[in-house]
Parts: sequence; C-alpha cells; structure tokens
Amino acid sequence: MKTNIYKVLILTGFFAICFNLIFNGNKLSAKTNIEDLQQLVNSVEKADGTIIEWSLYARESVQHLDMDQYVLQYPEMEWTVKEDSLIGSVNKGTYSETIQVMNNQHTNTPFISYELTGTYWDEETGLQASKMASRRMDTLFNGEPTLFSCIKGEFNNKINEFTEQSLNNIMQSLQAKEIESITEHNFRSVSAYSSLFTQTLALTDQQMNIQLGLRNSELGNGTTLVIGTPILTIEY
Repeated sequence: MKTNIYKVLILTGFFAICFNLIFNGNKLSAKTNIEDLQQLVNSVEKADGTIIEWSLYARESVQHLDMDQYVLQYPEMEWTVKEDSLIGSVNKGTYSETIQVMNNQHTNTPFISYELTGTYWDEETGLQASKMASRRMDTLFNGEPTLFSCIKGEFNNKINEFTEQSLNNIMQSLQAKEIESITEHNFRSVSAYSSLFTQTLALTDQQMNIQLGLRNSELGNGTTLVIGTPILTIEY
C-alpha cells in the first residue's frame, strides 16, 4: 500500500512539472525538433530495437483565438468543433497530423498545438517530416513554439534482460546521466540529463531533458521503450 501511495505522489509531482513545461517550456525551431528525434532514433537502432511510433509535438499560447480562421486556413483537415475547442486531423498514410485549438482551463489562456506522428522512420522519413512540420508551423504559429520529440521502440529481450544489457548502452549513446528512476517488476521510468539536447526543466535541484519509460511488451516476450525530450508525449 505504501509503495502505491509513494508511486502516486511521485507521478503527481512529475505531471505537475510536465504541465509547467508544456505551457512555459523553452522554444526552439522545427529543425531542432527533427534533429532531437533523429538522436533518439539512433540510440534505439544502435541497441537493435525497432521503431514502432514517433511523434513531434509543438504548442504556443496566443492572445486571441478565431476558430473559424483555422477551419478556412486548413480545409484539408477534418474538424471537430466543440464549445471551447477545435480539433483538426488528417491521415496521410505514412503520417498523421493533428491541430488543436482551445483554452487552457488552468490559466484561461488560449493555445494552439500541432502534432505530427508516424509508425516508421528512416532518413527519407526524417527529411519529409522536417519539411512538413516546418511548413505547417510557419503558417500555424506566430513565434517559435515549445517543442517535444518522442519515439517508441520494441526490443526482443524481456525487461530484466534489457535493463541489464541494453539500457546502459542507450544511455551512453545519448550521453545521458540518470537523475532519478522508479523501478518495479515489469516497469521502469528514468529521468536523465544529456548535453545533446538543449531543452531542459528543473527536477528537484537538477536539470533534466530526457525521459525513458520501459515495460513488458503487450505479448510479454519483449520490452517496449519510450524515449522523449524533454518529456514523454507517447503513452507506454
């Protein structure tokens, strides 16, 4: 019981930090976002993992929202209109794009977010994603939005074997230093810092900009690993 309470408290604090970063994080370019994503992909591939999902996410606070403007500006998207939000999405086969326009209920500040996701990654995919994200962000955002990069990979060995054999290699590939972690029987979460990535947030008295989440795969015969900078944006 105490273990569960402790875990809830840690996760509650963590999500509070993530919420603050999402609305007040460092602002970089779409090119930086792609470069960060490629670094994460390289670390998984060096450890013989398979990329099964990737995500680029950006958001920006705005002073005023004209929701009709976005419907007219992006007619290729399928729009869902609600009382205080607007969500547009389009599936292009290799990619899926989502634009969300809504009010932040906690600060009563409007914001716009953009997400580009896919399930396959190679050099050509990276070039296409960079062009697509840059083109969309140039028309969608007024300034430089807060950016997040995240990937999900699958490995053949089980989580205990993976932790012993491959996790250290991935951390070394990312030049990452562990700040703190949570370890359970079939789950592990690691917060770390790497000089390879420029976005950071404060975790206690130290800076962090990488998160890793590991758990047994759904079939139970491998490990699912999610890596994000500066935080995770893909569920695992």
